[in-house]
Amino acid sequence: MNLLLQQLLNGLVIGSTYAVVAIGFSLTFTVLRIVNFAHPELFMIGMFAGGFCASYVSDNIFVVFAAGALGAGFAGALMERVVLRPLRQRDVLMGLIGTLGVAFMLSNGVAAMLGPDPIPYPQVIKHTLVLQGDVLLSSKQVSNLVVSVLLLAGLTWYVRGTRYGLASRALAERPDVAAAFGVNIHRVSQATVFISSAMAGLAAVSIGVLYSTSYAFVGLLYGLKSFICMLVAGNRYFEGVIVVALLLGVVEALVVGYISSAYRDAAAFLLMILVLFFRPDGLFGSYFSGGDKP
Repeated sequence: MNLLLQQLLNGLVIGSTYAVVAIGFSLTFTVLRIVNFAHPELFMIGMFAGGFCASYVSDNIFVVFAAGALGAGFAGALMERVVLRPLRQRDVLMGLIGTLGVAFMLSNGVAAMLGPDPIPYPQVIKHTLVLQGDVLLSSKQVSNLVVSVLLLAGLTWYVRGTRYGLASRALAERPDVAAAFGVNIHRVSQATVFISSAMAGLAAVSIGVLYSTSYAFVGLLYGLKSFICMLVAGNRYFEGVIVVALLLGVVEALVVGYISSAYRDAAAFLLMILVLFFRPDGLFGSYFSGGDKP
């Protein structure tokens, strides 16, 4: 029982990070109709921006998180203006190829400057253990979980209670009608990419602090798992993406605890194959089901 509780807790911690990154994928996809395969690299940019700030500017935890969010957010906004916006009205493959090009440029560029090997991440949170019975939870895990919960709560408020959030939902549902009613498509799209990228940056700093390491290709793993979460959940309800991400984190933790860590990544792909075989639009449906494919 203690092992089960420990692995469930570990799964919720990592699943909450999957949820934050997956929501970024889902937001960009539904509003811009483009699969942003550079999103994992924006995650990586946020991690290094926070690490650079902690090493050379300030190791205050709030300043470090702000640096990670702003670094990834402004990189995402620049990419939206230079790459995504010109490709919005083109074939979906054009956007896919464009974002893949940005992804390779960012990851290989950082690897060329800093090296491809993992490097230590600054310790901005003191490592302490919280013991509840035989279940261990570290201060870094607590911070990771708290950051993820706050981000998801903030996103809920943004999407449900702000003008830009409501405009993004209108663009996801019927972009032609939204534009006819005066929604500034370019401005809402850039705000969406900035917010999703900033969320990825915050999650990246949290992961860097949790595992005390960073490297140029760190975004690949988290980006792939988060993309799987979006596919399995569908992109109609971001709450569904959160549920699937938490479920994936728990499943991976249980596989590690009861079977072997060698099969952890296979669990994500098995879950995706099983769900998409029976529900191609995802568990909770898609904006693009039927005839409204991007």
